[in-house]
Amino acid sequence: MQSTESFSMQGLVGIGLRNPDGSRMPARWVYDASTLEWDFTVETDKQNEHYSGSRGLEDELDKSKDMSVKLTLAQISDKNAALALAGSVESVTGSTVTDETIGDVEVGDMWGLEFAQVSDVALVDGTAQPLVLDTDYTLSPTTGVLKFLTVKAGVKASTYTYGSFSIVTALTANSQDMYVLFDGKNTVRGKTTKCRGEVNRIAFSPTDSLALINDSFGALNLTGSAKVDAFRINDPKYGGYARLMLLDVA
Repeated sequence: MQSTESFSMQGLVGIGLRNPDGSRMPARWVYDASTLEWDFTVETDKQNEHYSGSRGLEDELDKSKDMSVKLTLAQISDKNAALALAGSVESVTGSTVTDETIGDVEVGDMWGLEFAQVSDVALVDGTAQPLVLDTDYTLSPTTGVLKFLTVKAGVKASTYTYGSFSIVTALTANSQDMYVLFDGKNTVRGKTTKCRGEVNRIAFSPTDSLALINDSFGALNLTGSAKVDAFRINDPKYGGYARLMLLDVA
């Protein structure tokens, strides 16, 4: 980029697996990312002089240089949720359940069946009398959640069928080195600059908070620490942490 101009960037963010040998797998587009920030800190030792009487700064020694990334995902999916929760995505194949114990229930009690995407649900009480849908209980078939409308003892699901679905489990995945790829453009009126950013090696931490009840749009807030990439640190085209390309449109 030869010119100097105002900027306001938007674009696509991809996250991909970085292999132990430094090679990369294709990056997965995370869909709408409302924030992508690179933060930098340098820890220094400062030495003051002792000869002038003013104790002025004499010299500085850089002890460490750190880079972190803030990424806000505005859309949720199994893979985005797994990234935010440091979790794993497990696929469940549909089948049939028999005799799932629920127990004694009071009015207003809720119960989550072991599986979701359920159909043909049959509940009975301890005397084998069937419970009536919308009289004794309500059911959300998609989530597999029951709410009871009457008092019953010894309730069980005598049978139900469930379809295929995915589960995201929290804090179950081993930390993996990833890389970040940004394909951006300057949205200031009249500007045509393109921007490409890459973080060579990064480990994302679990999100500090996941709001499951929202007054407005929800988001997944991620932070990660960039690590030195030993395979690229001496390559002037990459550097040890990240690189930025500001490109004029031909």
